[in-house]
Amino acid sequence: MLPSLIQHLDSTRPTADETWCGWRIAPVTGGANNLLYRATRQPDDYAVKFTLRDERDRAGREYAALSALQQAGLCIAPEPIWLDRTQYTQQVVVQSWLDGQVLAGPPQNDAEWAAFLEHYCAIHSVTPERTAVALTTGVLNVASGEAGKALVREHAARLPVEAQPEPLRDLLARFDDWLPPGWPSPPRTLVRVDGNWRNFLRRAEGLTSVDWEYSGWGDPAFELSELALHPAYEGVPGWRWNRYAAAYGQRRGDPTLALRIQTY
Repeated sequence: MLPSLIQHLDSTRPTADETWCGWRIAPVTGGANNLLYRATRQPDDYAVKFTLRDERDRAGREYAALSALQQAGLCIAPEPIWLDRTQYTQQVVVQSWLDGQVLAGPPQNDAEWAAFLEHYCAIHSVTPERTAVALTTGVLNVASGEAGKALVREHAARLPVEAQPEPLRDLLARFDDWLPPGWPSPPRTLVRVDGNWRNFLRRAEGLTSVDWEYSGWGDPAFELSELALHPAYEGVPGWRWNRYAAAYGQRRGDPTLALRIQTY
C-alpha cells in the first residue's frame, strides 16, 4: 500500500487536506528543507517525509537513526517504516506519526531540564556495540581539537578572502595559532546534531524528538556544545548550561567531558 501512497504524494504534491483511496492526507508546514505529510488510514498513521537530494543522505540518515533507536529498545522517536532513495523525485522516509505537545521554547524549569537531560542521555546510550545498524558520522561533529580546527578552516574557505571582514580575518589568524588540548579517544555515540527545541514533543512517557536527518555517530560533548550555542537557545543563561553539562557528566561518567565541551 505504501508505494502507491508515496507515488500519489510525489506526483500531486497536495497543498491542502484531502482524502485519497481511504487515506486522510494532511500537509505539515513549517519545515524549510523537506515536504512532510501525515497520512492516516486505520490502523495506520504515518509521517511521509520527502527530503532534499544532497550529499548528506538525509532520508537515509533519519531511517538509520530511527532503526538504531528501535533496535536499542528506546521509545524516544518515531518508528522507522519505509525508506526509498531512488524511486521518487526526492528521497522519502516513512515513519510512525507521533502525537504530542511541541515544546513552546527551551526548557524553563528544573523539571523540564531534567527531562531534556534524560532524553539526551538516552540518545547517547546508543553506541556501535549496541546496534548493528550502519551509521555514518553526524553531519556536524568532530572528536578532537585538531579536527575542529580543520572543520573551521573548511567552512572559512567557502568565504572568499576579499569578502571576509577584517575582524574575521584577524580571528582566523589567531585561531590558526591556537593549540587545542588533547584527550584520549572520546565516547562514540549516536548524536542528533539538530537540537532545535521545535523538534521535541512532550508526551505522557517523556520527551520524544523528530527530524533526525543530520544524525550519525559522534562525540556527545560536541553535540552538547553545539546545543548550548544553537540560536534557538540564545536566551538560556550560561549557568544553566554549566549545570546541565555537570549533571550529564555525572550521569554518563565521562571524565574529559568538561574539557571537550570547553574546547569545542
